[in-house]
Amino acid sequence: MHVGSLSRLVRPTRPPWWLGLAVAALLIVVETFLVYPLRAIMTSFSPGIIYIVGVLVVSVVWGRWLGVATALASAVAFAVFHVPPFGGLTVPDLQDVAGLAVFLIVALATSALADLSRLRTVEAEESDLTAEMARLLLHADDLAAVLPAVARRIARSLELPGAAIHLAVVPDDNRHSAFPLQAGAVRLGTLLVPVDVPERTLRRLRERVVPSLASLLHAGCERAATLGSLEASRERLGRLAAEQAALGRVAKLVACGGRPPEVFDAITTELHGLLGEHSTWLLRYEADGTVSVVSTNLSGLQPDEMRWPLQGESIPALVRDSNRSARMDSFQHATGPAADLARKLGVRSAVGLPIVVEGRLWGVAAVASARPEPMPPGTEARVAGFVGLAAAAIADADSRAELAASRARLVAAADQARQRIERNLHDSALQHFLAVAMQLGAAQAGLPPEQEQTRAELSRALRSLNTAVDNLREITRGIHPTLLAAGGLPPALKALARRSPVPVDLDLDPRTGPRMPTVVEVAAYHVVSEALTNAARHARASMVRVQVATRDGTLHLSIRDDGVGGADPHRGTGLTALQDRIEALGGNLAITSPTGGGTLLLATIPTAPAPCAPE
Repeated sequence: MHVGSLSRLVRPTRPPWWLGLAVAALLIVVETFLVYPLRAIMTSFSPGIIYIVGVLVVSVVWGRWLGVATALASAVAFAVFHVPPFGGLTVPDLQDVAGLAVFLIVALATSALADLSRLRTVEAEESDLTAEMARLLLHADDLAAVLPAVARRIARSLELPGAAIHLAVVPDDNRHSAFPLQAGAVRLGTLLVPVDVPERTLRRLRERVVPSLASLLHAGCERAATLGSLEASRERLGRLAAEQAALGRVAKLVACGGRPPEVFDAITTELHGLLGEHSTWLLRYEADGTVSVVSTNLSGLQPDEMRWPLQGESIPALVRDSNRSARMDSFQHATGPAADLARKLGVRSAVGLPIVVEGRLWGVAAVASARPEPMPPGTEARVAGFVGLAAAAIADADSRAELAASRARLVAAADQARQRIERNLHDSALQHFLAVAMQLGAAQAGLPPEQEQTRAELSRALRSLNTAVDNLREITRGIHPTLLAAGGLPPALKALARRSPVPVDLDLDPRTGPRMPTVVEVAAYHVVSEALTNAARHARASMVRVQVATRDGTLHLSIRDDGVGGADPHRGTGLTALQDRIEALGGNLAITSPTGGGTLLLATIPTAPAPCAPE
């Protein structure tokens, strides 16, 4: 028999027993009539084997017991209609009795084998059902989405009009029977089938299908929970890695001495990248009772939106009052300029953390959201790391600004001391020497002609005294040039060029005319003076080119000679002191002096006061 035909005959749910009786009777009648034509071509007993077909069919479809009944009825029909004497149950011939006994044994054995085959087929189909349910439930990312397919597979396998599976407790009703699906004491869901299902099918559902379905559903739920936990862990690890990378980039910027505005912009940019569409803000408390925006990822804000008074309800006001992190889940009924700005920008909720610098509340790091739901609970923790970096950048800027101011004060104090020394020498010692020289000149002029030797000695003393006065004047110029204080940098540099033993090509930008701060002019003067002195004493140069220009609030100096080169500021020359002086003013001095290639000094000195660190 074809496998497909057998599978159609063997069904999990047997047809009604009365239908089996009718089919058995019909098959026996047909087989009884078929024996007549077969007797002409077969032996006297061999045609009875055709009854085995009926026994086989009935056993496969309706089971063993109806098959046994069919076998007995087939034996009786064969004995009555085809074993002499015809029409009765008496079988006088021992050979016919033996034939009937063999037929009955074969028929019963066939019935048993067919029923066993039926059971194996049903078990195989149940295994297929379990395997299909396992495939659907154990490989699904969304259990609820595959439950309809599982229910359809159960209905098709058990020949039900329909079935449904719910992940909830559903009671019986007048149309459905409910089978609870549970693992131990845990209720997983409910299987619903029509109420008119045969008892045999209900028993099969209770004993075989429901336990397997409950176990697979429990395993699917555990798998979904495990996958969800793994996915959450992956997302958490990915988020943590992104946060650490962002913190690392900002920390590197802080460690490299980045200016506070650069650090602030980096913080708001990185926070915006981590938190998605949320807007990020860094706010500073001002001395006049207002709060100002020092950085935000939003663009296009108006000037009046960059600073507002601390009035009404706002994140900066809450942080200032509590010195702790604060959050607002709604601005609908809030008052004040900050609340008005939040509603204008579509902000629905916000959180803020205090930025504390050396024990002082400096400002607020805030994150705002336009979503209707409040900010997630972990937002404060994600912002906290950046708040620490902002505080570190501000403290570092304060320290660097204080150090730069201290160095600038030292340079200014040294210049003032040099100026006092120069003034004291000019006003006291130099004037005294000039008075003595005048007295010697008067004494020399008053001598009689006969005292020629005395006149010659006075003349020599007067020349030595004039030489000493000239040397003293030169010393005072080196300490603090009077011409620099009187006329500014250009006249002082021209005087230096005239006195230099090496020819100097001086190029003064016309924009260098206006007076600059004294410390800047003094520093520039000493840079040029030291460079000309080194060119004459050490470099053996034949020409020096000096260029001076002012651009963008910075004085630029370029001094190049054609000497032997080889100047090294690290060997403790006067260039080291000049470099310290210029750096103390916020400038920079670069020296290029290859051996045999001359020396180039490039100096930049800010002419405006350095910007103050964030307050």
